[in-house]
Amino acid sequence: MKSNGVSLGRTGLLRCEAAAVPIPIFEWYKGEKRIIRGQGIDIKSVSTRSVLTVYNMTEDRYGNYTCVATNKMGTANASVTLARKCSPCFSAWSKKLKETILDCVTWFKEYVLMR
Repeated sequence: MKSNGVSLGRTGLLRCEAAAVPIPIFEWYKGEKRIIRGQGIDIKSVSTRSVLTVYNMTEDRYGNYTCVATNKMGTANASVTLARKCSPCFSAWSKKLKETILDCVTWFKEYVLMR
């Protein structure tokens, strides 16, 4: 699974694939809590793929998501962090103060996202 980040108010998509026979049943979790459809969240699972869609992204929806695929042969899971995308970072410019007000800042250390 991979996430490129999502801006506030936008739609976030997380895709999970499991090469499994027989076809798996998918479940999604945010942290330890199982996610169900409704209130701006949709889950569609077809064959070996499941897509979690988060509409109108809000601060409380950022975090760690886990996809769990299960069939009679066993269980597999994968996790990804759905992070805030900084686009654009510069939200305001004050000529009087000659400073930039940042909407968000994403920090990396040695190419790793810092939290």
